[in-house]
Amino acid sequence: MQTTELFLDRAASLLQCRVLRVREDGVVTVDAGKKNWHCAVLRTSEGPPLRLAAGDTVVVWRVKPRCLILGRIGSSTAPTPAAEVPEELVLEAKKNLTIKCGEGSITLRADGKVLIKGKDLVSHAQRTNRIKGGSVAIN
Repeated sequence: MQTTELFLDRAASLLQCRVLRVREDGVVTVDAGKKNWHCAVLRTSEGPPLRLAAGDTVVVWRVKPRCLILGRIGSSTAPTPAAEVPEELVLEAKKNLTIKCGEGSITLRADGKVLIKGKDLVSHAQRTNRIKGGSVAIN
């Protein structure tokens, strides 16, 4: 890929470059034509950092001897990271909380009643499957 110079003065230049590699410490090496540069990546918010991968096209601001990647041009080839699964997830509602899919649903009510609805209900347990209540009605 040819490096395209977007802006130039004696102190700084703005260039379009191709990412060669991304190190674990966040330093990105770009192909700047005759040389390869090691660049930092601009963080613009508290959100997730820009994910870059080899082959991505980026805008680089070069102020000798440093360079900074300002952003990516187009979509990334970086793999999407797997979502973290929390150890505990709490959903809270004041009156009712319902989980619904097709004809099945689970509703938790503020008065403590739990309603489970579906065409068929199946319960499996590797150990004890206990039904306990003040009274138990079957049919």
